[in-house]
Amino acid sequence: MELSAEDRAVLAHVVIDPDAWVAHAAKTFGEEKAQVALAEKVARWQPDYLSAVAAEGEDYKTRAERDALANP
Repeated sequence: MELSAEDRAVLAHVVIDPDAWVAHAAKTFGEEKAQVALAEKVARWQPDYLSAVAAEGEDYKTRAERDALANP
């Protein structure tokens, strides 16, 4: 399953590895259900992602970057 740049950015806001999340969803639920799960997850988190990007600007960090800073 291909991720759009926007979907990848929103997923990266809440999961450490968007590609691993998608692969796991597809393996666990099948391609069709994984696409539905992806759409639902993106819809749920997109407002929070857009808000964080607007507030933090160039200082915005993905979930992986935030976790790395919290656990050096």
